[in-house]
This record gives sequence, C-alpha cells and structure tokens, in this order.
Amino acid sequence: MRILLIHRYFWPDSPPYASMLRAMGQHFAEQGHEVTVLTTQPSYTAATAKLRQPKTEVLDGVRVIRRPMFPESKRNWLARLLNVALFQAHLAWHLLFRRRAYHLVTATTMPPVVVAGVVSSFARLRGSRMLYHCMDLYPEIARISGGLPMGRGPLPALLGAWDRRTCKKAWRVVVLSEDMKRTIAARGLATENVRVLNNFSLEAAPDATDHNKPAPKQPDEFRVLFAGNIGRFQGLETVLEAASLLREHPQIQFHFLGDGAARAALTEQAGEMLGKTVHFHGFQALPVALAFMRSAELGIVSLQPKVIRSAFPSKTMTYLAAGLPLLAMVERDSSLAELVEEHHVGAAVSQGDARALADAIVQIAESPQEQEAMRERARALSEAEFVPAAALAKWDQLLGELETELSAR
Repeated sequence: MRILLIHRYFWPDSPPYASMLRAMGQHFAEQGHEVTVLTTQPSYTAATAKLRQPKTEVLDGVRVIRRPMFPESKRNWLARLLNVALFQAHLAWHLLFRRRAYHLVTATTMPPVVVAGVVSSFARLRGSRMLYHCMDLYPEIARISGGLPMGRGPLPALLGAWDRRTCKKAWRVVVLSEDMKRTIAARGLATENVRVLNNFSLEAAPDATDHNKPAPKQPDEFRVLFAGNIGRFQGLETVLEAASLLREHPQIQFHFLGDGAARAALTEQAGEMLGKTVHFHGFQALPVALAFMRSAELGIVSLQPKVIRSAFPSKTMTYLAAGLPLLAMVERDSSLAELVEEHHVGAAVSQGDARALADAIVQIAESPQEQEAMRERARALSEAEFVPAAALAKWDQLLGELETELSAR
C-alpha cells in the first residue's frame, strides 16, 4: 500500500512522536509498503532548529519530504499561526496534486483539530482512507486547561464540531486508552471506527556514558523522578506539597527533568527545599533522561483532574521500558490507574492528595524487596505491551484491515 504519514515534527526533532513516527515508517516500509512522511524542518526547540535536513531524502526506506516554515518561537503567536496555515497549504497541495493517490493518509493532533480536518477533506477528494491518530482530544483538553474560552463561545463550538466531523468521516480513529474512546462516545459519535492502540516506548539508549550520566546519587538516596513537560496539565504542585511533608525523610529526593510554563512557579514553591530535596535539571536529551530513569526508584505520572479522559502520558511507556515503577496521580477509575494496580508496577493516588502521595512514597521506600519486584514487573509489562515490536504488531493488524477492504473492491 501507499501510505502517507503527516506530522509537523519528525526526527531529528525532539518530541517523542517525532521519533515514534520514524520507527513506524521504517516498520511499515519493511513490511513492503511504500511510505512517505510529510513534515517540516526541525524547529521544536532552538537546538533542533539548527539541525537542518535535506528537503527530500530516503531514510530507513521511507521517503521524507520536509517543507519550509517561517522562523518561530513559543512567544511569537503570529508566526506560529502563520506556520499552522502554511503547513495546511503544504499538505493540501501535496494531497491534491500528487500523481498517484495514497491508499492511507494519517494525521495527528498537532496542530490540534485543523491538520486532521484539512487532511480528512483532501484525502477524501483523492479517494484515500484517512487515519486520525489522536495523541489527545481537542477541544476537550483546551477547555480543561483554560486554553480556550469556557462556555458556549463560537471558537470551542466550531472546533468541537469540526473535530466531531473528522472523527466521524475517518476510516479509523486511533486513541491511546479506553478513557479516550469513551470521551469520543460522549461526543455523541459511534465508535465502530475507533481503535485503542497505545504508544510504544522509545528504544532504550546504551548505558550512560561520561557525557550522559544523571546527577550523582547519594548512597542512601531514594530518587523520585518526573521527566517531561512541566506545564499546566501536570498538577505538580501536589508533588512539592508531598516533598514538604517528607522533610523528615531527607533521603527521599525529588528530581524534575524538563521545562515548561509552570517551572518558575514550582521553583518558587519549592523554596528552601530547592537544591536540598528538590532539584530542577531543565530539558535533557533522551540518553540523559533514560539514564536518570534507570537511576530512580519511582517515576511520577501526574495529570490535572479530567485530563486523563482526553490524553495518555507517553512517559508511562518510557518509564516502564527503563524498569522504573510508576507513581500515578490520576483518577482512580482511569485506564492508567487500572494499569498500575492490575500489574502491580507502582502506586496510584488521586490528584491533589499530597498526604496519600507522601504515604505511598514512604511505603515503597521502606520496602526494598518490593521495589525490585516492581522493577521486574515493569520490565515484563513493557516487553509484553509497549516495546516497538509488540505495539507495531498491532498496527500491522490494523493495516491488514485496510488491505482486506482494498482487495475486496
């Protein structure tokens, strides 16, 4: 089959999905499909923006087409909006005027709603099937975070209607959890075309080198790690409240990897704990982050209330691949909490409950044998469900559904 994978960011850009998409494209090509990636030059961070790539190349058997964009920053909203429009123009032109239509075109939620909406329309014009790969669900996420006006304003209503139409018209909608599938159903849509396929872990890097080592670890340190975007979705204020409750346990050390809109406020909240039991390390390259995970005893997965219904934190799979037990702060009836408790790979507590969080950390810290057992269970779960080979086998089954449809025509 001829497959087009569309995403704003692609390797060597830094978002996890950029690397995931490379692995997916390579796998599909190895299965005999003709695979093209339509993307842009690296631009997610200032560092990756310097990694200029060929406009067109063949990488791992995949044809990669990188379209030009305007220079932008997260503070320059005008440039970002212009780039959203420019990216739509690039993909519309490619879909409309390519000589041979694709059998399958995939789009994600980056940028939200609009990319998938445009791809859906132009793919249908060419007779292509469209697969909507939802990393999160908009506008639900934006409403929860305050990113869109609340209530019945025209923008949320318009975006909501557009995304409902996209989901309805898509050949398949791939979501990351049963929670997300239920959210689509709550829109009043049928879910026969919805499949639950979670992301897979990024390939583990070799053991850390002198340049890729985490911060030195104290002999008796029990390391609690958060790695990822430090933004408004995570609710990390509760973690610092728990750190304050654990001041009498100085061996319990909290490490935060990443940057984001909430970092400054969290640094201020840490106060006198900063540099003692609370440490912020900023953004770290994947090899360093993986080395940190291997050095830690617990990995925090935290989301504000209701966010888990419309998203699933990809760091979960990376933690598990590193053998890092999970400390999940989400709704107790969520797919993530059920995963943690069913497979005994950590602990789950309700978001906002700092006392329960502190108690869970102490209980695990005082049970070294259970710590090691949880590590082994985390690795086993990763091998069974979330390593690339296991996850991509499920994608093969999904593509097999389309091949069956096409052969029946």
